[in-house]
Amino acid sequence: MKLAKVLASEIVVCAGSGGVGKTTVSAAIALEASLRGRSTIVVTIDPARRLANSLGLEQLSNTPKRIPKEKFEAAGLPPCSLDAMMLDTKTTFDELVIRYARSEQKARKIINNRFYQAISGALSGTHEYMAMEKLYELSMEGNYDLIVIDTPPTRNALDFLDAPKRMTSFLEGKLLKWFLLPAIGGGKGLFKIANFAAVSFLKVVQKIVGAQVLSDTAEFFANFEGMYEGFKQRAQAVYELLRKPTTSFVVVTAPTNESVEEALFFAKTLRSYELPFGGLIVNRVLPDPDLPAKVAAKTEAAKAVLGLARRFEQIALKERRSLERLESEVEPELWVQIPYQTEEVVDLKALKNIAELIFGSAGKRPL
Repeated sequence: MKLAKVLASEIVVCAGSGGVGKTTVSAAIALEASLRGRSTIVVTIDPARRLANSLGLEQLSNTPKRIPKEKFEAAGLPPCSLDAMMLDTKTTFDELVIRYARSEQKARKIINNRFYQAISGALSGTHEYMAMEKLYELSMEGNYDLIVIDTPPTRNALDFLDAPKRMTSFLEGKLLKWFLLPAIGGGKGLFKIANFAAVSFLKVVQKIVGAQVLSDTAEFFANFEGMYEGFKQRAQAVYELLRKPTTSFVVVTAPTNESVEEALFFAKTLRSYELPFGGLIVNRVLPDPDLPAKVAAKTEAAKAVLGLARRFEQIALKERRSLERLESEVEPELWVQIPYQTEEVVDLKALKNIAELIFGSAGKRPL
């Protein structure tokens, strides 16, 4: 069976650039694992609610939600142990602050700080870091045989791997804190510290952003002092978890030159990071149009249709060339393709069809 390692894993991380169908693939993998008797949870950060819709749920939250047995029965499937949740980045960040703050009072000061409220959901790398944090939390709780993570949509798949380092570097912010030292001092002596470069910098920033914003920023870094090590240690613990042989990274890509190039680069990078590569899934592959070389078009409407068909043929040909590149660089058992679907994946039955295209399975079987 292709991608055999994936369904035997304890953690599956679905990675790839935005818009390639990671959410649907993540849900299909989780569904197939649950049908094979494994207690499974799938976690997404996708705010478009595609995961909830495909699982037959109205909405998801930051706590696991079990897929009702009637949803399985309606799809003609046996009821299984399948949970789903949508990551709430802000709530997860708050929980981390509470865990690492020196006191509850310190934690509340940070959480109520306006600068923190502004960056906790928007800071570069926050979504990815919190997805890793939730993964670690679920793994340590030990309630599931398999955890499937649908990584946040990014322009570059490598952003998921680099995000924790970017975020912890910002929070540690030695250069920024050096500039903010006078403001951290607070009070009437705001500009009395003999750090003339920092004072000049602060005067300019204060004019641009306002004194209150500057004060909130300085207060945030002052209260965050001493928590950086906890965040960095947790990030390192997650990396170690991701390196375990029971983890599989599944790279999802589209059948275009640019997307395939990125997917191949990401797969190579996984190996250089000593992270386990489980396989590659090419999503939405167009069928071969098999258009005759000579087709007569006598009417304007027929000519228009033929023109569209020829354009379709050209796109399909480019896709085939991209797939040939995959054939030459990825072992046959480590990649599969999903044909373009004419209908949206909106329920468990459609999701099961996707799983069958990936794993070639049909029904519940033991691993």
